[in-house]
Amino acid sequence: MLHISLKKTDDKERRKMILSGNLWRTILMIIFPLAIYQLFNSFYTLFDQVICAQISTDAQNAVSAISQIKNTISAFGGGLAAGGAVIVSRYFGAGEIKHARNASSNLFFMSIVMSILLCALFIPLAVPIMKLCQIADSSIAIGVGFFQLQLLELSFVSLNNVFIGLEKAKGNSRLILLLNVGVLVIKLGLTCLFVFAFQLKDIIFVELATIIAQACLTAIGLFVLFRKSNILRLSLRMLRPKKIYVLKILKLSIPIFLGKFVMSLGKVVVNAICGGFWNGVTDGLIVGTLGVSNNICGLITSPTNSFEEGESTIVSQNLGNKNIRRSMKTFVRTLILVTGVSLLGWVLLRFVLIDNIVELFTSADQKSDIYKNMVKEIFRFDSLSIIALGITAAVLGLLYGFGQTGLSTVLNLSRIGSRIIFLVTIHAISPDLSPTLCAGLSMGISNAVILLLAILFLVIFILKIKKKGYQGMRFSDPEPEVSELKFEDDNKNNTNSNIENNTEDSIIVDGSEAVIENNVTN
Repeated sequence: MLHISLKKTDDKERRKMILSGNLWRTILMIIFPLAIYQLFNSFYTLFDQVICAQISTDAQNAVSAISQIKNTISAFGGGLAAGGAVIVSRYFGAGEIKHARNASSNLFFMSIVMSILLCALFIPLAVPIMKLCQIADSSIAIGVGFFQLQLLELSFVSLNNVFIGLEKAKGNSRLILLLNVGVLVIKLGLTCLFVFAFQLKDIIFVELATIIAQACLTAIGLFVLFRKSNILRLSLRMLRPKKIYVLKILKLSIPIFLGKFVMSLGKVVVNAICGGFWNGVTDGLIVGTLGVSNNICGLITSPTNSFEEGESTIVSQNLGNKNIRRSMKTFVRTLILVTGVSLLGWVLLRFVLIDNIVELFTSADQKSDIYKNMVKEIFRFDSLSIIALGITAAVLGLLYGFGQTGLSTVLNLSRIGSRIIFLVTIHAISPDLSPTLCAGLSMGISNAVILLLAILFLVIFILKIKKKGYQGMRFSDPEPEVSELKFEDDNKNNTNSNIENNTEDSIIVDGSEAVIENNVTN
């Protein structure tokens, strides 16, 4: 029988492994479950599109186009959770459990507020948003209810992102994997039940299955977050905003959010430009095929993005423990792993599996063959993003861990800006060029640009630290011992005078840098 342990001792052992264990083994143990989780999420999205293809090509096209808008809006919750997780990881690595719990509680409170605002703001604006994104009228007619339900789903996803982020901050990626496998089973089971058993041929029921699955994860997450055996447990009395933590979380989260938002919004903008150029000549299919190609790439780029998440956890915890050398060793090993996985994934998708994957989008109507050929044509160039984004993920993982979240925004702005510029330029120079070739070329060139910029930023960042150090740490420093955990009993005051009276710990966020300072009073 599979047993999921939630004991504090397990959290302590994971922390010890991250701070002093075998680094190759640590990286694999943290990142592998996250990679599988992200792979399932990509499969999750692709599965919806395949199921909807059985309803009609228009239904599948609507789901594909809407998924890009959903990813843009989800950047709000994703950025907040990612930034908050870095703060909590720093505290956890430094052994400051009291501050880690307070930061976790404030992060959870902020996520609740954001979920309510997302629903209140975007659900009434569903149709105008779809029109603004140049989604064909036929797809809007089919997909507006689906889109509104997806916005409701994002309220659950925002809370789940916090739960996942806090477990990731502790290095508990195994629990993340196990729970999300369960969610995936629920989702797939309900979708098949609604569409095939009950013959409910409406894409609304596909999304309803997703909402139920995400709500189940939210319920489990709340149980774990408030469970007494959780070392970072929340309590109702702690769920009130404190300025010191809110500001620190926002200062780190806003640049991460902007990076995710800019990248996702850029895809929507590119899709809208393509729709404006070629909706008429492609029968409204161009926006959907761009989304399908992106989601096929996601079968590899989503798992490799988990290297960024896992790496930032390991780097930030070790910086909290004043171990800059181990943080840099983590980056080098992550870069080697993610480059190998990306190359292998690109070869498999581009040359081995693409025909079989595209065949999954077969439907009974006359548009099906045209749709599949368009997807394959775009994917030839779009697949280059697999390698570029894999290497970029390793660079961003290092930068996030060091608190340099603002650079991610610059990278993503460059990627999207170059894609739009090249798309418009190529179309202006060769207006008769096929829509798929024009869109594909702009994708391929922009991916090369983001890779070169990521390498440039990495070199500059390393040279800067080598010259000036980082918060008093230098690469030449010997690796320190693992710092002891400092607890405060929630039901008692000042149980440890050495901690409460002699040590004042705070995270200072200066611009885009997050720093832990320990000021010990003699």
